[in-house]
Amino acid sequence: MELAPGIHRIVAPLGERFNALYLLLGDRAGLLVDTGLAPDPRGTLLPYLDRAGIAPERIRYVLNTHSDFDHTGGNRSVREAFPAAVMMCGELDRPMIEDLEAMIGRRYGEFAADHGLDDAESTKAFIREQAGSVPMDVGLVGGERIRLADDWVVEIVHTPGHSWGSVSVWDPRHRALMIGDAVLWNAVLLTDGGPAFPPTYRYLPTYLATIGRLEAMDIEWLLTSHYPVRRGPEVAEFLAESRAFTERVDAALAAELVAGPRTLGELTVALGPRLGGWPDAASQYLCYPLLGHLERMVEFGRAGVRRRADLAEYTLVGEAAS
Repeated sequence: MELAPGIHRIVAPLGERFNALYLLLGDRAGLLVDTGLAPDPRGTLLPYLDRAGIAPERIRYVLNTHSDFDHTGGNRSVREAFPAAVMMCGELDRPMIEDLEAMIGRRYGEFAADHGLDDAESTKAFIREQAGSVPMDVGLVGGERIRLADDWVVEIVHTPGHSWGSVSVWDPRHRALMIGDAVLWNAVLLTDGGPAFPPTYRYLPTYLATIGRLEAMDIEWLLTSHYPVRRGPEVAEFLAESRAFTERVDAALAAELVAGPRTLGELTVALGPRLGGWPDAASQYLCYPLLGHLERMVEFGRAGVRRRADLAEYTLVGEAAS
C-alpha cells in the first residue's frame, strides 16, 4: 500500500511472519529499503510495481538496513532486475552483506565457540537457499543525504544495536523513519500478532543509545520490517516498551545469577518463560540480547566470566552477588 505520497509498504511472506520492504518514490529517483529473501523481488516486489504502474527503472537506489539474510537475501535478484541501481548498506555490516558465509559464520555463528550454541546445518542450508550476495557499491556511516525529488531529500541515520552497521532512513517531509530491525519491542511478531521469538538486539549500550536517539526525533511514522505500522502516540509506546524489555532482562539475569554460575545456554532456557510468551524452542534466540547484557555486566564489574569445560560461565561478583 501507499502509506503517504511516495512511501510504499510492500509486505512479503516470511513463513508465519511477514517482512515489509519500503519504496520511497520521487520524481527524480526511487529508493528501495531492503530486498527480503531471494524469491521476494520477483514474487512480491515486481508484481507490486506492475500493479502500481511503477517502471522498474525508476528505482535508482537500493539500501540494506543491516546484515540479516531476510533483509539482504533478494540482493542478487534485485541487481538483475535493477542493474543500474546503486546498492548501499552500512559500512560496518558490509563484510557480512557482501559474503553470505561471513554472515553465517560471524553473525549467526558467533555463539558456537564460547557458548556451544549454533544453528543446525539444516538452518544454514535454508539461509543459503534464501539469500544471494552481491558486492555493495556504497558503504554508509550515517548523515548521507539522497535526493528523490527537487523538494524531497531523505537522510541516512546510523542506528546500531541489532547490528553494528544498522542504518535507517529518515524522511523529514513525512516525519517517517524506516528502521528495519533497529528497535525490536518485546518480541518479534507472527502475522497474527503473537510472539514468534525474542527481540534479537545484540549490543546493549548502542541499542539503548539508538532508542534514545529515536525518542528525541519528531517521528510521526515508525516503519519497521516485522511489525504493524506505528503512528503518532504509538511510536513513543513502541520505543518505551523496547527500553522496558531491556530493564526486565537486566532484572531477570541478576535474579538468575544469584542462584549460581550459569552458561549462556542455561540462561536462555531458564529466562525464556519469564521474559516472553514465544514458543519454548524460540528461547534459544535470547542468546543475542543476553550476551549483550552479560558483556555490560562484566564491563561494569557486576559479573565475572570463567570457563566450565569448554563453555563460558557467568557469575555475579561483589555487591551484585549479595
